Amino acid sequence: MYSMSPARAERPRSKRNVQTAAAYLSESALRIVQAVENETGDASLKPSIHFSAGVVERVERELALGCTIVADSNLVQSGIDRALLSQTHAQLECFMDDPVVVSFAMQKHITRAEVAIERTLSIKGPKLIVVGSAPMALKRLLQLHQQTALHEVVVIAAAAGFASAVELKERIWESGLPCIVVRGRKGGANAAIAVTNALLRDALQHRL
Repeated sequence: MYSMSPARAERPRSKRNVQTAAAYLSESALRIVQAVENETGDASLKPSIHFSAGVVERVERELALGCTIVADSNLVQSGIDRALLSQTHAQLECFMDDPVVVSFAMQKHITRAEVAIERTLSIKGPKLIVVGSAPMALKRLLQLHQQTALHEVVVIAAAAGFASAVELKERIWESGLPCIVVRGRKGGANAAIAVTNALLRDALQHRL
């Protein structure tokens, strides 16, 4: 069973180098931003997409070697391009309808998204966690990272919404976790899907 340990006090927030869709954006990140704009047709997303240093290269390396992509919803999972995925060494999962996750969430009166993060972290090896629909997944991920630093996790934090989602995405950005964050109120499942597909496509074109 997945333990739901209480979170410890927050670590001091870290400052990190900001990479956005500006002139100084790395070449690899610029390719991702352009691909996201092309897939979504939404140019207004561009200034909201932020990359931690080296995250694109890390994800593409792990796609080549083998990692697990975990979607936070069936909607996000269904939008990830299977043709691209099949050409990598990655696997795709979504645990929101996992019977154990559903049962445990009901017993503990918490969201399935929180329990699904517990299930995700039980997987061995590198993990790319894609959050476009369930901000509570980010909350639980932060709690667990505060307890024990997570070294095999990369996060795409693209959940849209009001204050809570915005704040959780900011906390992911400041957590020190390798991440791609759609900051502010922008984002949603389509943005999360577009970022993931852009990473897959770029990996195939430039690394795999």
